Amino acid sequence: MELKIYNNKTGWYKLVNPEKFIQPIDDHMHSFNESNMSVQYKSSLELKAIRYCDANPYVAKFSVEPYHIKYIKPTDGKIHRYFIDLFIAFTSGDKFLVEIKSKGETQPPKKPSKNTQKALMNYQKALQTYAINSAKWSAAHEFAAINKMRFIILNEDQLN
Repeated sequence: MELKIYNNKTGWYKLVNPEKFIQPIDDHMHSFNESNMSVQYKSSLELKAIRYCDANPYVAKFSVEPYHIKYIKPTDGKIHRYFIDLFIAFTSGDKFLVEIKSKGETQPPKKPSKNTQKALMNYQKALQTYAINSAKWSAAHEFAAINKMRFIILNEDQLN
C-alpha cells in the first residue's frame, strides 16, 4: 500500500472570520497577508485545517506558523528553528499546537525491498527526515507543556 503525500497544493486562503485569526509573532515565514486577510497553506491538508479553524464556532482563535521552536537537528547537532503549522484555542479554553503531515511522514520509513543504490539512498534520506521530524516534535511537546498547551499531529485520517 502506497501512502499519499499531501504537499503538492499551495496557495492563499481568504479568511471568512478574520477576527478569529492571530497574526504570527514571528512573520519570518510570511504566512499572513494583512492587506487581503489571507493565510498561506502549503498542502491540501493544511488548507482543510485552516478552513476548519475559520468556520468552526468552537475555535475562538487560531494562527498559522505562530511560533518558532528551537530544536537540535540530529544530522548536524546544531540548534535550528521549527515553525509549528497551527495554534488553535478553543472556546473551552483548550489550546493546541498542531503539526499537519501526511500519515506516511509520521511513521518510520520501511527498508526497501530491493537493495539498489537509488532505493538505499532514498531510504537513507527518509531516515534522516524522520529523525529530524522526531526531534522537532519532541521539542514541540516540551514547548507545549511549558506553555500549558497540547501538541498534536494531524494527518489525512483526521482531516479527510
